Amino acid sequence: MTPDPGSLLPIALQAAATAGDLIRTRRPETVTEKSDRDLVSDVDVAIERAIRGFLHEATPEIGFLGEEEGGSADPGAGWLWTLDPIDGTSNYAHRVPLCATSLALLHDGRPVLGVIDAPFLGERYHAVEGHGAWAGDRRLTASTTSSLRDAIVAIGDYATGAEAGRKNETRLAATIQLTSRVHRIRMLGTAALDLAWLADGRLDASITLANDPWDVAAGVIIAREAGATVVDADGSPHTLRSAATIAASAPLIAQLIPLIQAADLPDTDSQDAFTSPYAALDAVLSHARYLIFEFDSPVCDLSAAMPPDIASRLRAILATETGNLPPAIAATSDPAEIIAYAAGVSQSTAARADAELASIELAAVDTATAGGYIHEALAACRDSGRIAAIVSRQAERAVADFLDRHGLDDQIRHLTAVGAYPPGHLQTGPHLVEDTIRALDTTPADCALITASVTGIDTARKTGTHAIGYATTPETSQNLTDAGATCVVQSLADLTLRLRARPLPS
Repeated sequence: MTPDPGSLLPIALQAAATAGDLIRTRRPETVTEKSDRDLVSDVDVAIERAIRGFLHEATPEIGFLGEEEGGSADPGAGWLWTLDPIDGTSNYAHRVPLCATSLALLHDGRPVLGVIDAPFLGERYHAVEGHGAWAGDRRLTASTTSSLRDAIVAIGDYATGAEAGRKNETRLAATIQLTSRVHRIRMLGTAALDLAWLADGRLDASITLANDPWDVAAGVIIAREAGATVVDADGSPHTLRSAATIAASAPLIAQLIPLIQAADLPDTDSQDAFTSPYAALDAVLSHARYLIFEFDSPVCDLSAAMPPDIASRLRAILATETGNLPPAIAATSDPAEIIAYAAGVSQSTAARADAELASIELAAVDTATAGGYIHEALAACRDSGRIAAIVSRQAERAVADFLDRHGLDDQIRHLTAVGAYPPGHLQTGPHLVEDTIRALDTTPADCALITASVTGIDTARKTGTHAIGYATTPETSQNLTDAGATCVVQSLADLTLRLRARPLPS
């Protein structure tokens, strides 16, 4: 016979209710490892056997595939029930209420009916293909959030069992890609609830870097019927053969896929044809043994901590020496122009102006915050066999104080800052970088400058170093690209990830 999925919904709901009763009323007497850290309890097995028997009696013509004891039918052909008796067994065994029974009906590998029951939460979700997704008599509508920065994203649990270490490198990489770009990351420990809550609008995206049918099939049909898009890691429609299960609104999917692919998912069939969005960064890191960080922005958000009256305070020093100032100096807000003018007045005037600016910078580093992911980036630089240095147009004492205050000084091989030069002697970017390269006893071709400014990109070009632009806004990213950056990263999390993925030969 050809089953009508809708006519089988009462049977599926009854099966889920039976499973929920067992989860609520029984505590596990035994919990064992099926494989490395992958748990199964006696309650899992009891539920699967009970539901298998019930479904066989109610629908003898339909096959069955369970997580714990398997099945004999081909999940890609014909009609098949697939069950995870307790999705989130580790949560269940530790009295964490985030667990659920996940039951789906597949037709030729495609889920056409799904039920997810979370007994400790009193929530049950269901969907039949073409009839919407529901929680009881309440229709579900998936989130329509279109901005990644506004999205709460659930990422699936870290892998256990065979080859867990290799798989978890990918999961960690994907997490790094996401954390700096989304509103929040959540890890519930159950793919079924990830997808059900996505369908209910509680989550904006669900990323599971796996695709076992008993875990995700029910959630996939519920998410789709609630209006979400469900795809594989390469963006193609989700099927039984997919490597991953990614669900969100279509605009979010378009933003998520490049990030997930950049994590170098090893199980993606299309990997050979995939061009990483970080190919240019990887090419730089394949040559760069020395990373030179500009201090302001990549290392320290100093500009935000500086007071607004710097120029007027420096002009006050000049006024005591020269009286009237040239109109250009009287009008400028650029401290460098004022310092340059002071150097032309006298050595003592330049020294006083330098000392005032250094005092302002030293006070600013008291409240300045470290650049996002700078600790992780410097650690990854070290762990990948590379050497880090800093160049700064700020006072050497202020930079050194900041590095010591934030525990970064031991990660830096060399610091080049203006305080090491005579008063009023303005150092250009190329001069600072060239002095750094000499101090490191290396060549420009072995170095990359991480800079947040167009001037820094010009410095890299003039010194022959690679230029890695650091841009936290699309506008800045475009400006750095137009200026000639070899590549641009929007977060040092990206640099951290690629450094760890591309260690230098020892």
